[in-house]
Amino acid sequence: MPRSHLIACLLGGCAFALPPFAKAQDVSPLTVTASRLPALLARTPDAYVVTSDQIDRRQATLATDVLAQVPGVSISENGAFGGVSSVRLRGASSDKTLVLIDGVPVNDPSQPAGGFDFSSLDLGDISRIEVLTGPQGSLWGSDAIGGVIAFTSREPDGLRASAEGGSLTTLRETASLGRATDAYAFGFSASALRTAGISKADARDGNKELDGFNTTTLALNGRVALTDAVTLDARARYSHAGTEYDGFGGKTGVVDSNDNSDVKNASGYVRAGVKHLFGFDQEARVDLMDLNRQYHGAFPFGALGNEQVYRWAAQRQTDRYGLAFGVEHKSATENTGGGPQTEAANGYYAIGRWTPDAKLNLTVSLRRDDPDRYQGQTTARAAVSYAVGSGFTLNGSAGQGFKAPSIYQTTYPCFECAKAGPPHLKPERAEGFDGGVAWRSGDGAVQLEATYFDLKVTDQISYLYPTGYLNIARVKSRGVEAGGQAKLPGGWSLHGSYTHDDAVDGTTGRPLIRVPKDVGTGAVGWEGRGWQAEAGVRAQSLAPDTNGPIGAFTVAYATAAYAVTPHLSVTGRIENLADVHYQEAYGYGEPGRTVMVGLRWR
Repeated sequence: MPRSHLIACLLGGCAFALPPFAKAQDVSPLTVTASRLPALLARTPDAYVVTSDQIDRRQATLATDVLAQVPGVSISENGAFGGVSSVRLRGASSDKTLVLIDGVPVNDPSQPAGGFDFSSLDLGDISRIEVLTGPQGSLWGSDAIGGVIAFTSREPDGLRASAEGGSLTTLRETASLGRATDAYAFGFSASALRTAGISKADARDGNKELDGFNTTTLALNGRVALTDAVTLDARARYSHAGTEYDGFGGKTGVVDSNDNSDVKNASGYVRAGVKHLFGFDQEARVDLMDLNRQYHGAFPFGALGNEQVYRWAAQRQTDRYGLAFGVEHKSATENTGGGPQTEAANGYYAIGRWTPDAKLNLTVSLRRDDPDRYQGQTTARAAVSYAVGSGFTLNGSAGQGFKAPSIYQTTYPCFECAKAGPPHLKPERAEGFDGGVAWRSGDGAVQLEATYFDLKVTDQISYLYPTGYLNIARVKSRGVEAGGQAKLPGGWSLHGSYTHDDAVDGTTGRPLIRVPKDVGTGAVGWEGRGWQAEAGVRAQSLAPDTNGPIGAFTVAYATAAYAVTPHLSVTGRIENLADVHYQEAYGYGEPGRTVMVGLRWR
């Protein structure tokens, strides 16, 4: 990272590191649930939690607004406002991040590699985000080589609403209404974002046509306790995004065009839970996801994908130990024009935790996946946390992961090949380990943390013309995640993070594209007299891309909210405060300075 960018980051608070979703940020202990056996965040290595309060303070609209600040995460988008947005964890390619919404896997089975596009994931109904970095195959099976990002929806209780507008003819509205008690809950939420946007192809390269973006998200939830032990609940979420985008060509690889896309995505679950049945809390659930992508322009095409997961799980926890186990059956279908193709897999897992005293916490997990298209896979993971005293805690983990060949890859006919037919592929495999130290002051006002990580992926699937898809690539990624937070007198606070990631193609020795070696974030906040304000920066070093380098940049933001009444606040935020020209993907544009003002009812 250039010295000027690093200095800017330090001034914003990077020296005090971990972002606002750091361990022990809240007074009450935070719990991680994406680990499948719930655990305290402070005792879960490689885990980060973004709370509802932190999303509100950042005034975040889309998921990438806050994910960009999580240690170990790198973000790239093919142009602002609806351009395909990818998230990489610890250098692993974006298709190796498993994404869950309310526990439902939402990775796209119709994508060539089965990844997830974050471009239209609105946070209007989201209450928290959990990020598990490093291989998590023993918990979730395929797709979790880089880690897991889990979104949890809000259970509305009363009325919440907001509206804001500003630069680029941008309007955003959110609303939720519901009732939640111990016996029952029901609710509805909606959010919408519309903007005239900017040119997806960078305007600095002579591209002037604006590419608009609009997205609407609707959600329903319901829960009822039939008895003290039996509960039924269900959730459904639907989003519809329309995006204007630019086509390929020119010296940068992207030029103005009149292309546009229409994407509809629905997901949800139905669950029944029983407490203390044969000594275990048990649940059975059905997860559903359906996706319809249509592209219009010079090369029109459509893609359909859906997935169903049937699960049974049981768990039991005491102060000394925890045990969880379960079985799953997953089936997925994709249709990219050649007719529907389906695959299925069964999974079996067990997780054990031992906490003999207040200092030591040991967790082990084991999983077996048996798919119908390739050889079965067994993955394992172990994690340990030990409080050595004087506020210091040592953490470490070692785990395995795998990525199943996507339906597209396994059914690709390879018409260019001398011998047509689907490729014979095996799953990509990964091994990762990390170790770190954390320190927390006695009053909890200051916390620092640093972690070293190492990730190796073998048998990575790549496309090689004219042969087709082959297991030919290897990836190595190693680096450091460091961070902390400080609460200061007078309502002031500092937080930030720094990640160094040396990610290379193990076959060629070249750096991986769109993975900067250095990323730093930092912010200073203040609360008092009805005000809530925050100013922060994100600094990123140069990164390679397919058609050229992505330049280093530092961008800043500022947010403020004033409580006019206990329920009504006036809000305002400025993105790209210094009006910096930057790119997150080579040739694609990002906005200059934008200003938004609004009202919020809580």
